[in-house]
Amino acid sequence: MSELTFYTNPMSRGRVVRWMLEELAIPYETEILDFEGAMKTPDYLAINPMGKVPTIKHGDTVVTEVAAICTYLADQFPGKGLAPPVNSRERGPYYRWLFFMAGPYEMATSAKAYDWRIDDDNVQAVGCGRLEDVIQTLEQALRKGPYICGQQFTAADVLVSSCSGPHLNRTPW
Repeated sequence: MSELTFYTNPMSRGRVVRWMLEELAIPYETEILDFEGAMKTPDYLAINPMGKVPTIKHGDTVVTEVAAICTYLADQFPGKGLAPPVNSRERGPYYRWLFFMAGPYEMATSAKAYDWRIDDDNVQAVGCGRLEDVIQTLEQALRKGPYICGQQFTAADVLVSSCSGPHLNRTPW
């Protein structure tokens, strides 16, 4: 039995965590949960009170939220090289892009998907800014490559790559 359990659903952001787990090449167990059933049971709500996936349980430690899970896993397995060293200056850009994807990118793409209004009247109050600015910022960063943080493939690349494919280069939604 593995010390790490991965709770997911195939139609969730769990695909990002699965990619991260596979990059690490560590043993883990997978629990596939359905959205309206298993995710809402008292047993699972005791693990993740939000009743959503992905979630990991690593021994007694529970981590939710994709960027947090990827960051945690990279830090727990430093020998796998999926994060810059903790005290290095490369850690700044690494954090920047992990949380850019979890914050502005996800909010801006959700706004587009659900036709939420972001315009001159509210752009200053909306934390993500305009979608075109988010995409342009990401495109500029990726031009510096070969990876989002420079020369090293990291957990930030897992997150950027899994979230951004269809949106870059102005590909239609």
